[in-house]
Amino acid sequence: MKADSIHLFDFLRNGSRTIFEIPVFQRNYEWGEQQCDQLFKDLVTAAESGQDHFIGAIVYVTETGKEMSHIYRIIDGQQRMMSLTLLLKALADVDEQKREEIKEEYLTNKYFDENNHLKLKPVEHDLEAFQAVMEDKIDQYAQPSKVIENYQYFKKKIQAASLSSSELIDALNHFNMVYIELTNGVQDENPQVIFESLNSTGVSLSASDLVRNFLLMELDSESQARLYKEYWAKMEQIFTTNTFAEFVRNYLIMKTHKKINKGKIYPLYKSFYQTAGLNSEDALKDLYRFAVFYRQLMHAETGNQTLDEILNNINIMDSKVIYPYLLMMLDMAATGETTIETVIEVAKIFESFLFRLKACDRSTNFLNGIVVSLCDKDKAENDYRRRLLYMLSLRFPDDKELAESLMEVNLYKQRNLAKLALVVLEKSRTKETIDFEDAQVEHIMPQRLNNDWRLEVQNADKVNEEFGGVIGNLALTKYNQEMSNKVYSKKKEQYINSNVTLTREIAINYPEWNKESIIDRTQKLTQELISIFPKPSDKVRVEELSGEHAITESVDITGKKPTRITISDEDIQLDSWRKMLIGFMEYIWNLDSRNYEKIRNDSSLNKMLFEGNRRSPERLDNGVVIETNFSASVILAIIAKIAEICDIADEVSYTVK
Repeated sequence: MKADSIHLFDFLRNGSRTIFEIPVFQRNYEWGEQQCDQLFKDLVTAAESGQDHFIGAIVYVTETGKEMSHIYRIIDGQQRMMSLTLLLKALADVDEQKREEIKEEYLTNKYFDENNHLKLKPVEHDLEAFQAVMEDKIDQYAQPSKVIENYQYFKKKIQAASLSSSELIDALNHFNMVYIELTNGVQDENPQVIFESLNSTGVSLSASDLVRNFLLMELDSESQARLYKEYWAKMEQIFTTNTFAEFVRNYLIMKTHKKINKGKIYPLYKSFYQTAGLNSEDALKDLYRFAVFYRQLMHAETGNQTLDEILNNINIMDSKVIYPYLLMMLDMAATGETTIETVIEVAKIFESFLFRLKACDRSTNFLNGIVVSLCDKDKAENDYRRRLLYMLSLRFPDDKELAESLMEVNLYKQRNLAKLALVVLEKSRTKETIDFEDAQVEHIMPQRLNNDWRLEVQNADKVNEEFGGVIGNLALTKYNQEMSNKVYSKKKEQYINSNVTLTREIAINYPEWNKESIIDRTQKLTQELISIFPKPSDKVRVEELSGEHAITESVDITGKKPTRITISDEDIQLDSWRKMLIGFMEYIWNLDSRNYEKIRNDSSLNKMLFEGNRRSPERLDNGVVIETNFSASVILAIIAKIAEICDIADEVSYTVK
């Protein structure tokens, strides 16, 4: 590695066969007016003061190119490099006397044809616009481009400046920068390590940016270009920046069977890459394979109509938490490890489970742990339906709970869920294809009652408060504004002509609209929803509860004994629940002694373990005495809570018999 300060002109003048190449994996040129304005102000300051002005650092990897050319692959500072080049081009175009000098010294390699004589080679996305600027063909380029915008901005600033273009060009002599030159030799600094240290704050770089650079940076230019075009560029067409990072996170959950914190996606991907012994091409090929599956999930476009309808409903319920499991299942179906019918079956179970959970207004936070465990497909022993039912069985709302909840919960507050329920009810009635995109959920008895409603319905305000948001008082309509607060007798005239069967039925079945009508319709629609989103009738046999379980699972361990607890792949053999607690407490102390401080900060755990009346105390190896006289279920709850506090919940499991 070489590092030193250098003036901008000396850096750009470095050889007649030098190309400053922005690698294909780098971001597009994104500087806006604010950054360009600051650069121009820096130039004016240098001109007025006559002093050197520091403009930042350029980090590059050297490489020998064709015809003994020197390739500087820029890994940090590419946005500034592009902007300085555009500024120089703008100065050359304004100052006729200096035009040829600037062009030949700083912008082109006159006697070298590579890259069309240009010294700077931007990423593919910006190449055509950049060439249009450099070859004076802007009028032939019709697409919007920040390259062209910023060139024109610099040109206007130069023309409007109080300083002459010649003075501004001379001021560029005062632009001073730090260069860091790296090589890819075995004994040299790793460019990726340098890049990460420069970007350790994470400013402006997403997890997907870091993963991309990690996979491509150390390759030669030809390999970078090929793999970027073959895999990464295609993935960029699938994802936005945020969705890309979300995909990588779900991919890692599926691959590692561990919870992945959003802030740790990049370091955990690096760890996965190294542990799996991957190379860049294999890693990119696998990412792209699952990116295609992810797109199928996001858009409910697998090519199987039944599965796509289920996925669409899952997406409406905003339940991407189960994507890692569905990614795994789609991959298995594609490779023949399972069938598409099995994928449909497990997706249908999840669809029913999610609808019932949300309709019962229950939290779905626990699903992260369940999905992590489900992604360890070896535990399913090729029976994915049984494994899924086993994992969900203790949390699956039954028909009675769903019916009671739909009679009480204000479903309207969950707009997406209310509309989903009404749409699936409508689809169960007709085979006609109806576009529900612009349909709205309307209250039959409106949210804001007028006096006409109060005259028509006894205790109208009380009825509305208790039942106004339940499914029985909701309808699908495309005329919500027209309906407004009209009384039922007026609404009924429009309902009878609705193209929505579910809405027409209201006018046909209910001559009046009151408490009894709402309750009756709610009960009838509930029975239909119970049928559409069924709870599988299979019972998980007690003997199936033997085996290994994640600490996050809800398991009835009545009559069972533990044989071991596993933490981060380390097994601790034991023969009682009490010894499980002791072994776990010893482990987390050795893992990090500060963990005990975290436990003591939780008042309930502190009282139970350390400060309560001790009936069965145990002195640990570190001298701390803890209470151990708890039932099996309480011990599991204690361990689960401590595991969450210590951020190892996804790494803890236990085996019972």
